[in-house]
Amino acid sequence: MSYIVMARKWRPRSFESVVGQDHIVRTLKNAIHANRISHAYLFTGPRGVGKTTTARLVAKAVNCLSPEVGEPCNHCVRCEEIQGSTTTDVIEIDAASNGLVDDARELREKVRYAPVACRYKVIIIDEVHMMSNAAFNAMLKTLEEPPAHTVFILATTESHKVPATIISRCQRYDFRRIPETEITERLAVMAAAESIEINEEALHVIARGAEGSLRDAQSLFDQIISFSGNSIKTSDVVTVLGLVDTQIFIDLVEAIATQDASRALRVLDQLVNNGADLRLFMKDWVEYWRQLVIVRVVSNPQDELLHLSGQVAEMVDRQAKLFPLDELINLAKMAALTDDELRRTQHPRFLLELFLLQLCSANRVVSLETLWRELQAMEERIVTLPENVAVSGAQVNTTSTAVSEAPESIVKPVETEPTVSQAGEPALVVDTLEEVVTTGYLDTVRENWTHIIDAVGQKNRRVQALLRDVTLTGAEEGLIELACLSTYHLTGLEKDDVRKLIESVLAAELGRRTRVQLTCEAAETPTDAETQIAPEDRKKEFDEISRKEPLVKKTLEMFGGQIVDIIPKHPSGGNK
Repeated sequence: MSYIVMARKWRPRSFESVVGQDHIVRTLKNAIHANRISHAYLFTGPRGVGKTTTARLVAKAVNCLSPEVGEPCNHCVRCEEIQGSTTTDVIEIDAASNGLVDDARELREKVRYAPVACRYKVIIIDEVHMMSNAAFNAMLKTLEEPPAHTVFILATTESHKVPATIISRCQRYDFRRIPETEITERLAVMAAAESIEINEEALHVIARGAEGSLRDAQSLFDQIISFSGNSIKTSDVVTVLGLVDTQIFIDLVEAIATQDASRALRVLDQLVNNGADLRLFMKDWVEYWRQLVIVRVVSNPQDELLHLSGQVAEMVDRQAKLFPLDELINLAKMAALTDDELRRTQHPRFLLELFLLQLCSANRVVSLETLWRELQAMEERIVTLPENVAVSGAQVNTTSTAVSEAPESIVKPVETEPTVSQAGEPALVVDTLEEVVTTGYLDTVRENWTHIIDAVGQKNRRVQALLRDVTLTGAEEGLIELACLSTYHLTGLEKDDVRKLIESVLAAELGRRTRVQLTCEAAETPTDAETQIAPEDRKKEFDEISRKEPLVKKTLEMFGGQIVDIIPKHPSGGNK
């Protein structure tokens, strides 16, 4: 058989040719050069990353007649014998078929004899985790104290299955997945040597399909050469490997960005008609979402975290800018969850269609920074509202809990002139509790009021937000009076569970059982306009304000609320 597959033909013949394992190569070369050779090594890592190849290089290096700084010369008799697998002093064993206790006992007998020609007898046991427990136990003593002329090299992809007693007797080397860039560079060298024409993007697709295994990449490259000949295009690679063309990802992301559900479903239909594996497609698409998120964070499409080629990097960078970072992260999370569900469903196409519809119909996420700028702009512009809104101190009430709990610094009350009574004189305003009631009990409640509100907040923050807007108007033994800012506050605080919560906190803070009496200032002191305008006319007034005033309209749209009342400004500066 004259033809040799790429993986064997391009197997490294020296440590310098090993790809992606510099930390291991350097350590082994230094140890061999300093003659600090261990009696047992354990090589562990994913498939196709160089474990067995490195074991053979160690066997050559320790037996080479003319080593060069830890490297085998590849020209002496020993190197050629080991390279051609003709020496009896380097024994390779497949533990999957030689893992019984009898095999271990036979091996134990072999290592007792000195090597025939080499300096060391090297025993390479591949997939050592397949050995039985009895076989492992039979090897313990030999592995711990082997003859001086013996070196054991154990290789495995599943080190967690190797007993700790075996691992502790070895020097352990963890092989890593090979980065896509290094696989691409190696494939480019092979293509040039074999006179194969292939573009960089096609090499990246092969490297991505190999998932960190150089041997897999070489096997795929071999397969694609058989399909395309000496001139390979990206489309050929995609066809042979059954991968999804990157253009599909581009079209889907653009459809999601424009919320074009019809286009997204047509792209998916095209994918299904082409015979693509939807589970494999979703796996690759999740990786594409990862690239979009990472490129927004690192701000460099060609960063080492991404390993993208120039053209693909530009495309990923452009699409990443179609979404805010917060929204991009949410979309990527949804894609990852769908990928997990797709592995278990019997209806992958229907699940993907629902997923695409969900992404295309999802509300756009507004970042907190953007929302903060909007609110600041509203605060600056609120002073320019017409007199019929600004002087009245219009307050928008919504059903959103977040509005009730918003910090007071977000929207400041509008400064207005003091209200005037019908007699033309300023209305009497009471600013301090001492002017109303000077009893000792009221002073006690007043001094502890802040602590009371904080204690309520530890149990229910929404109730805490409501209490911050009420006024303590009176107190006597076992009873306090609270004036609510509006009917909204009154309704929220009148609920049985809320009232019980407040009274339990009062009992704990004041040391006695205390009831709460609630009143509503807005209900007690209606304005002249409120007493004269019919409800239907007042609703028309609210609708007119929300239609004519862009700031009020935008606020209602942002929080999904409606105007339920216009409450006049309190003369002391707070809302009445």
